[in-house]
Amino acid sequence: MDNTARLSADARVCFVSDLHIGDGSPTESFGRKDDLLRRFFEDEACRADAFVIVGDGFDLAQAWTPGRVEEGHPRLIEDLRQLARAMPVYYLRGNHEGSGRALADFLPLRYYDNLAIGDRVLVEHGNVFDDFHQPGDRRAFWAVRTHALIEKVVRSPVRIPMRKHYYWSTRLGHWLFFRYGQLQRELAHVYESRGHTAKAERCWKFLDYWGRGEWGDAAGLLRAAETVLGNPDVDVLVCGHSHQPGRLELPGGTYVNTGSWTFDDATFARYDDGRFVVQQYPDGRELTDEEYLGVLGPHRDKSFFDWWEAFYRGWLRYDVPEMQRAAMGLSSGTCPLEASAIT
Repeated sequence: MDNTARLSADARVCFVSDLHIGDGSPTESFGRKDDLLRRFFEDEACRADAFVIVGDGFDLAQAWTPGRVEEGHPRLIEDLRQLARAMPVYYLRGNHEGSGRALADFLPLRYYDNLAIGDRVLVEHGNVFDDFHQPGDRRAFWAVRTHALIEKVVRSPVRIPMRKHYYWSTRLGHWLFFRYGQLQRELAHVYESRGHTAKAERCWKFLDYWGRGEWGDAAGLLRAAETVLGNPDVDVLVCGHSHQPGRLELPGGTYVNTGSWTFDDATFARYDDGRFVVQQYPDGRELTDEEYLGVLGPHRDKSFFDWWEAFYRGWLRYDVPEMQRAAMGLSSGTCPLEASAIT
């Protein structure tokens, strides 16, 4: 069955994704930006013909039940209900909502797997392109739920990219993951020596996935976009999932990422008169390829081990200014930044 929402090419559409509204606790990545999001509904969402939440609007992996979401954000949820009564509000399933059935009972929104605008624009949450978070994969959902539990226990984020999340927990997490990565690399060599090609490929694929995330292609969505936009039927691909906002002109078409509302971010996309714009809220700053310069340029094929060698300085210290320069596609020491030296 086709579970695709369809809007006309001349519709005005406002998009957000990855709000990750959870239980309102201190470890919720939405950060209790309720008033900001409610103001966004009034300033931006209501001006469109349709409002689309491109997945992971609610984080049931973190909150466990919709009831706990509403307890943590009662006024915000009521405003969203009012918005849905006033205009079409579409919700595309992400990878933090579980089965999605609980959400459908919780809020009267228009739930779909993906969305098309006209004949040439495809909107997906993005996990359909993510080898490790495929739609409907219960193991993947329990992996994100376990991650949320770890953050609750340590009361501190464990996130990538390091340059945006320089917390003690992330620093320790990266050190542990590096050791795990070394184990995966050794396993790959063992599998190859014994002729277990498929098992070796899974190890290398896992390492490539996380390495690209650190260098600037979280969840491998940029690579996927290049493939999808090579299809003659798609001119524009819109995704969330990676929390990497921007609008990029690629050889096959335009890739738009709506970003997220986690931690210090609050980004959205607007489609009007056939054109997409990605902006930061509330200052309106337009976002294009800033988050992708490194992986589009000199760091396209670098690995997680290359990342470690470039930025790890021992004793759980990492060179954040150099990471910032690498993300901007710059060589070492070429751009003065406000970020502190090795901390």
